[in-house]
Amino acid sequence: MKINDALSGLLVALFAVVLWIASSRLPAMGQDIGPNVFPQALAGGLMICAVLLVLRGLRGLRKTRSSHGSTISTISTTGADDQDAHWFTLPDWFGSRHAVLAFLLVPASLLFYIWVSEPLGFLPTAVVLLLVLFLTFRTRLMVAVPVALVSALIIHTIFYKLLKVPLPWGILTPLAW
Repeated sequence: MKINDALSGLLVALFAVVLWIASSRLPAMGQDIGPNVFPQALAGGLMICAVLLVLRGLRGLRKTRSSHGSTISTISTTGADDQDAHWFTLPDWFGSRHAVLAFLLVPASLLFYIWVSEPLGFLPTAVVLLLVLFLTFRTRLMVAVPVALVSALIIHTIFYKLLKVPLPWGILTPLAW
């Protein structure tokens, strides 16, 4: 999805204002240059970028309206070359059911992990998630199964043994190492 630069600029400006306000509440350290200086300088730079983005996006909209008349739609469903002429442009794959399902499956897998990892355990949950994602993205079954198993074991070993992150064992608690 291509979002017009004017909308992106408004989001950056909002972030800059929130950053400025939050940094102005930092405690003073008894010096002229305190902990608020760098965040406020960053907020000022972000605001400059936001203004430039808004101007660029509005210029693209204005240029297209003047060349096509004032009845132009502000939503495009094709990946046209004049993407700045619309508020947002939907990608070409948006018309494919499989592509939309694959896209939505990624955040759904995160929710699945949050809900299921404690009772089921990290290893079974990771294997199921990786296997479903591999098969959804059209990986052959003969490749997906061993890669899902080995990847889950490697990830578990790295986090559990090397980084000392306690991962849930779930149904595999009797086999915990």
